[in-house]
Amino acid sequence: MKPQEMPTTGKLISYTFLHEVMAGFEEITPLPIGLIELDNGVKIISQIADSSEGELVIGQRMRAVFRKIKSDGAAGLIFYGYKFVKDDV
Repeated sequence: MKPQEMPTTGKLISYTFLHEVMAGFEEITPLPIGLIELDNGVKIISQIADSSEGELVIGQRMRAVFRKIKSDGAAGLIFYGYKFVKDDV
């Protein structure tokens, strides 16, 4: 095995909007989740940012962005990671 950098772009294969979410994500409902096929063929599941219901289209281009995932108000922790957004370029 060797390290392999994954592409940051791909296409949307499927998606859903979660209206019942796990603890800590209540402030971002509905929560869009998508199945993204990266440009190298690898498929991943990811949160989708900056899109509301009715804006996503199967097959549209997506790109990874580094964003806030959630915060833990009691502990003051902020969690960051990758989400995908529509690639309008």
